[in-house]
Amino acid sequence: MPTSSAPVSFDDIGDTGSVDETGIAVSWNQSEVIAARQIIIETAKGMLSGSVSPVEGARAIARHSFRARLEDDPDVLPFVGIASETESLPLGRERTHWQAQALADLQGKIDEAQAWALTVASTHCQSLVARSESLMRWPGG
Repeated sequence: MPTSSAPVSFDDIGDTGSVDETGIAVSWNQSEVIAARQIIIETAKGMLSGSVSPVEGARAIARHSFRARLEDDPDVLPFVGIASETESLPLGRERTHWQAQALADLQGKIDEAQAWALTVASTHCQSLVARSESLMRWPGG
């Protein structure tokens, strides 16, 4: 939904927003946006260090992109693509619902997807980490 570039303050507790094309005020909570951005930055750091799986990290970044108001960010969009391309692969807690043989049969494909995701994501993770200070500042704050 397109919005004007002029921010609108709704109250004194950090809620701000903008006016959309229909003239309706759209609110978002500053603390929620900053918290989602922190998750994205920490996930990117984890992906770079190897402590977070590239595919699971991409899924987390994609999942938090709207709340972080970064859904159109050129360093976030590739994670949405990775999440979309790998959505059929069972990872994390989801694996508990799969049969052992089915997981074993998919392991090669999962390994390939992890390697591909890391190749696609690395530069964008580095960029998000490098931009972390500016991403954590609220516009106008």
